[in-house]
Amino acid sequence: MGGIAPRPRWSLRLTASAAAAVLVMGLLAGKLAQLQVTDGEHLAALAQANSLRHVVLEADRGIIYDRHGAALVQNSPMSSLAVVPAGLPSDGGDRTRELVELAHVSGVAEPKLAAELLTAPDPFGAITLKTNLSQAEYLALSERLPELPGVSLPQRSVRTYVDPMVFGHVLGYVGPIDSSQVRQLEAAGYQPDELVGKVGVEAGLESLLRGTDGWADVEVDARGQVVKVLATQPAVAGDAVYLSLDAGLQKATAAALAAGLARDDKEAGASVVIDPRTGEVLAMVSLPGYDTNLFTHGISQADYDRLLKDPQKPLLNRAIAGQYAPGSTFKMVTATAGLQEGKITAQTLLSCPPYINVNGWIYHNWASYSLGWMNVAKALATSCDTFFYQVAAMVGDVTLARYARAYGFGQAKGIEMPGVMPGLVPDRIWKQLACGVPDLNSDACRWSEGDTITFGIGQSYLLTTPLNQAVYVAAVANGGRVLRPTLVHLVSDAGHVVSKQQTEVTGTVPASADNIQAVREGMREEINRPYNMNYWFRAAGVPADGGGKTGTAQWGGSGLDLPTHAWFVFFAPYAQPELSLSVFVERGELSEVEAAPIGVDIMKFYRDNVGSIRA
Repeated sequence: MGGIAPRPRWSLRLTASAAAAVLVMGLLAGKLAQLQVTDGEHLAALAQANSLRHVVLEADRGIIYDRHGAALVQNSPMSSLAVVPAGLPSDGGDRTRELVELAHVSGVAEPKLAAELLTAPDPFGAITLKTNLSQAEYLALSERLPELPGVSLPQRSVRTYVDPMVFGHVLGYVGPIDSSQVRQLEAAGYQPDELVGKVGVEAGLESLLRGTDGWADVEVDARGQVVKVLATQPAVAGDAVYLSLDAGLQKATAAALAAGLARDDKEAGASVVIDPRTGEVLAMVSLPGYDTNLFTHGISQADYDRLLKDPQKPLLNRAIAGQYAPGSTFKMVTATAGLQEGKITAQTLLSCPPYINVNGWIYHNWASYSLGWMNVAKALATSCDTFFYQVAAMVGDVTLARYARAYGFGQAKGIEMPGVMPGLVPDRIWKQLACGVPDLNSDACRWSEGDTITFGIGQSYLLTTPLNQAVYVAAVANGGRVLRPTLVHLVSDAGHVVSKQQTEVTGTVPASADNIQAVREGMREEINRPYNMNYWFRAAGVPADGGGKTGTAQWGGSGLDLPTHAWFVFFAPYAQPELSLSVFVERGELSEVEAAPIGVDIMKFYRDNVGSIRA
């Protein structure tokens, strides 16, 4: 039967298209299965990470008080501008507009800001762009937060120091973690942007003052704002530390030192007051000081450069790190060595000529005339250099160095702050090791008799610090016990005493009670009539009930017309001492006129307020 043959239902082209469609659908189905089955758990976790955040709740640092509970530092709230990179707008235009606005607020150039945020290793971690927002900045940004995805204004506590020019060198300050410490401190649980103690007791007591951080798991919306707190563990504040300082005595010591420096046209000095029974530091002042709040609140480069370039070195804590020759205040060591080694007795009389000749070298006394014959007590009271030249020559440098170390010279005191310097105790062994030339028989390496006798009056290469001086005179006062100085009275946790500082004896001077008493007698005589030192006690209305010693120490080379520093060391009362102090006047020219009156003024305040200080 003839007719037209029927056309196929599928053309070749249509068949190919259908096959391709089936293939694509198969691939899509397979990928969907992979997403649902194979990668489902991973993607679910990723989605949850986009909405859940683990937030660290930073603990407040412990408050530092004086011994009676007067707060010396406060934790003040400070607002910051922070951004979570993952929370920035996904639309390129919106993101650029937000970055421009953030650059304007933070003061960071937009290209640099974009690079920092968009290449952050942890896109879900908050990056701080600006700290210490002003109230106006905080309020303005708070109103704009709904329009700034990923932006937050976290608050943290910042240290504000009370009277930093008086307490600054003791308290120190906190600051950002140094790059060299990041890995070590992160392993100990520190956050990268956490503040740590840098100097002073803030650094020395870091482990006590730093609290335990808490945490919170929170749910955030698409703009990075917290909508729900899912779980939390509160932070625990650091321990409260009660220093051994008495705030009133600290201020009085600073005022007396400042007034004395100003009276004599001097710029720098230090004073340390300790209890010779316990080693507790009652006052520690170094002038000039500096405003530690500049560092905690974000110091400007201009302010930092000014402090670094200041010729008076306000950043130097002279009380613990300034190293100077002690001059005649060292003569109690020479006296102790001479007495205990049997070279002299308390009754031995030696001459006090205006000079002595040692191998053709002339060594002068401070007086250009003979003061006659005298025993060791009178030699201390008159500060006869030529008497102690003779005693030092009898004792010898190695033995004299041994007694100096027994009194605590040449040792960095284990007080609760970094940067404590030891000073230096020289002898012939030290000189050979330190001379720095191959020929140990050269003049630079050979110890001379002149080195020994000047060592005996606190010169030569001998160095000490105001803190070491206070510990030393405390040992004379208490009969030979060398105490570890401490700045901590007690530590408290949430109102409960955790620990109370215990007295620690680090050494004992190898001398009999009678020999130390002979030394004490010389110090008692120096501040009493007929000697000139007694004038300052009478003028201030303070009984000269104790022992003192002045020292005017040369520095800067050898010879007669060298610059000097002025010292005064003192203890009181004489029978049962409860206070020992050192006063140092940098570039002071006459210790009994420049340093001693400062010590008397400090003692006057102590006597007038002993009830409240010892309460």
